[in-house]
Amino acid sequence: MPQLLSAIRPLYFACPTWLQNVLISAYGVRLRVLRYGARQRSVYAGLSQSQWQSADQLRSQQLELLTKTVTWAAEQVPFYRERGLRPKTFRSAEDLLGLPVVRKEDLKQAGKRAIADSFRHVKLQEVHTGGTTGLPLTIYCDRPTLQRNYAFFARFRDWAGAPIGARVAVFAGRPVVPPDQRKPPYWRSNWAANTKLFSSYHIGLDTVADYARELARFQPDMIDSYPSSLRPIAEYLIRTGMRAVRPRSIITSSETLSDETRKLLQTAFSCPVFDHYGAAEMAAFIGQCDQGRYHVNTEFGLVEILSDGRPARPGETGEVVATGFINPVMPLIRYATGDLATVGEGGCPCGRRFPVIDRLVGRMDDVILTPDGRRVGRLDPIFKAVSTMSEARIVQDAVDHVRVEMVLAGPLSATESQTLLGELQVRLGPTMKVTLQAVTTIPRTGLGKLRTVVNLMGAPGVDKVDRA
Repeated sequence: MPQLLSAIRPLYFACPTWLQNVLISAYGVRLRVLRYGARQRSVYAGLSQSQWQSADQLRSQQLELLTKTVTWAAEQVPFYRERGLRPKTFRSAEDLLGLPVVRKEDLKQAGKRAIADSFRHVKLQEVHTGGTTGLPLTIYCDRPTLQRNYAFFARFRDWAGAPIGARVAVFAGRPVVPPDQRKPPYWRSNWAANTKLFSSYHIGLDTVADYARELARFQPDMIDSYPSSLRPIAEYLIRTGMRAVRPRSIITSSETLSDETRKLLQTAFSCPVFDHYGAAEMAAFIGQCDQGRYHVNTEFGLVEILSDGRPARPGETGEVVATGFINPVMPLIRYATGDLATVGEGGCPCGRRFPVIDRLVGRMDDVILTPDGRRVGRLDPIFKAVSTMSEARIVQDAVDHVRVEMVLAGPLSATESQTLLGELQVRLGPTMKVTLQAVTTIPRTGLGKLRTVVNLMGAPGVDKVDRA
C-alpha cells in the first residue's frame, strides 16, 4: 500500500487544488464507510454505558475478554500455537505474567502466521505502522475491527466535547500538499468528514501566519494534531496577540505531550487539551478525561506497565505491554510496544473507574530543520515503505542533507529505495539532499530507546519532539 500511494501521489499533486479536495473527499467517503456503520454505533452505545461501571465490574469484564482472546489466539493463530500458547481461564491480570512477551520483530518474522485461521481466505484491511522502534509492521484486521476501534475514538471525542460530525482541523503525517509549494493554501478539505487537513510539512516562520489565518477563517470545533505541528502556530498566536482561533478542545497524539507544550496550547487557543495513546497495532487505548488524568480503556485491552519484567509500582515508569481485545484477525497477546509510561494510583474526580496512568513518557526525537526554515517532525511513517528494513533512523548532518541509516534484513530493492527517497522528498522538500546508508547497528539512548530522528546541527530553534 505505501508503494501504491507513492506511485499515484505525483498524479494527485499534478491536479488543481479544487480537484485534490474532491479526491480527498472521495477517499474520505471510503474511510467513513469502513470506519463507521451499524457495528460502530452498537459498540459506541455500549461504551457510553460501560465507562460508568464500577471498578469491580470493569475488572470482571476485562478478565472475561482476556480469557476469550487468549483462547481464540491459542486455537486459531499459528504463531501462538507454535509458541505453545494454551487456552486459559484468567482469575487476575497477574496470570498473564506466565506468558511470553511478543515484540514487533517476532510479529514481523511471523508474517501472515499471526493471522487467525478463520480469516485466512477473507479480504482483510491492512494498517501500517512504523512506531517508536522504527521497525515497519503490517497489522491485519477486518471492517468490524476498524469500526470497534473507531467506537472507542468516538467515546474519547465525547470526553473532549467534540462528537463525530463536529468541524475538525487535522495536523498529521499525511502529505496532502505538494512538497515544493511555496504559497497557500497549505491545507486541503475532506468534505465527507467536515475536516480540513493541514500539512505538517510546510509550517515555518514564513508560513505560520497563513496557517493561523486559515484556522481563524475555518473556526474548527476541535483541532486534532501532533503537538510539534501545533506548537509553532500557538507561539505565533501568543506573540502577535491573535485571539481569533477558539476551538472547544484540542486532541493530541503520537508524540509525548510535555507540560510546557500543553500550557502553551491552552494559553494560545483558550481551550483544554486532551491527549491520547492509541497505536496502530490496536492493542491499547489510553485517553485523558476532562480532569486531565490518563485512563486505560479496559474494554479495549489489558495494559501492563513492566519494569524489568515485573509490574511497575505506582509512580514507577515501565514499558507498555498490551493485550488487545478488539481484533480477532490478528490478536496481540502481551505485545511490547516499546513505549514508556508511569503508573498512577487513586481514583479520578470524573467518576470513571478505569486504571490511571500518570504520564506517557515516550522518548525524545529531534526535528529536521529544512533550508527554507520549516521544522519537520514525525518522520517515522516513511519507514512503512520498506519491508526489508529491521530498523532505521534519520540523521541531519548538514543544513541541506540528511542520511537514512538502515539495518536491513535483506537486499533493498530499487523500488523500495525510490519509494523511500520519494516519501522523504515529499516531506522535506526538493532542497534537502538525502543519502541512504546501510548499517549493522543503530545506537540506543540511555533508556534503551531508538531515536528515529536525530539533528546533529544544533541550529537555533531546532526543537525536540516528545514521542510516545
